[in-house]
Amino acid sequence: MVGLPTPAGHQAELNYIYGLVEELSRQLAQNQRALEEVVSGVGKVRGRARSQSLTNDELLNAAGEELKNQDENIDQLVSILTEALEKAKFSRDANAALLSQYSQVMYTMLKKFHEYKAKHVQDVAAWHHSYRAQLAEARAENCRLREQIWEMQAHAGKANELVRKFRAEYDKDEKRWERTVDAKAMRQELRFWKRMAMPELPDDDEFWSDDDDIIDRAEKERQKELQKLDAEQQAQAAQAVAEEAAAKEAAESSGLGEMSGSNGSSVTGVPSEVPQPPVS
Repeated sequence: MVGLPTPAGHQAELNYIYGLVEELSRQLAQNQRALEEVVSGVGKVRGRARSQSLTNDELLNAAGEELKNQDENIDQLVSILTEALEKAKFSRDANAALLSQYSQVMYTMLKKFHEYKAKHVQDVAAWHHSYRAQLAEARAENCRLREQIWEMQAHAGKANELVRKFRAEYDKDEKRWERTVDAKAMRQELRFWKRMAMPELPDDDEFWSDDDDIIDRAEKERQKELQKLDAEQQAQAAQAVAEEAAAKEAAESSGLGEMSGSNGSSVTGVPSEVPQPPVS
């Protein structure tokens, strides 16, 4: 019947029977080959007996010698095959040991790799966590500083506005403005009478400066001393630079001799006098 499924038990029995049939077929094929070899050997013996007109005893003796020679060849072949088998076993054992070592090394390497990977993932996660925490802290600090800056700007704007209002109100005071004008006029008049009383002082003397009510005379003297000290330091630095340049020029021209110009002086490229800054 076609199209119907075979039960599982019947299928297993059929598979077993098929296996037995195949095994018998292989055995029959081997027996057939062995029979063919025997028939072929008998045919060779009969052919040799006919060709050489041998009797049964002579034929048996010849077959015995041939079998003896075959036994010797078989023994030699067996020794060769045994040696090859030993070598194959040794190679098999060596390969098995090498394979075992290779598997152990690979297992160790994979284990270390997995450990490294786990540690690396853990370190990266910790680094990311720390970085995010620091970033959040920096952002919070930045926001706080921005708020402080905005508050400072707001306070500064308010203070500026108050200062402007105060300045406007301060300038609106006519009495104060009149007092300022009167004080200026009195200082100018006093300076005029001083000029009349002290004609020996030049017109550009500091005594006639209009900032005597702003900068104290002691402060002016201190600033003058500072300017003088600064000028001295600049002069010393310029002299040191000139001496260094002269020494360098002399070292470069020591092997070439002295070169004289039209005025009879050596050309050094350094000015003879260093200009001094003016002292106020």
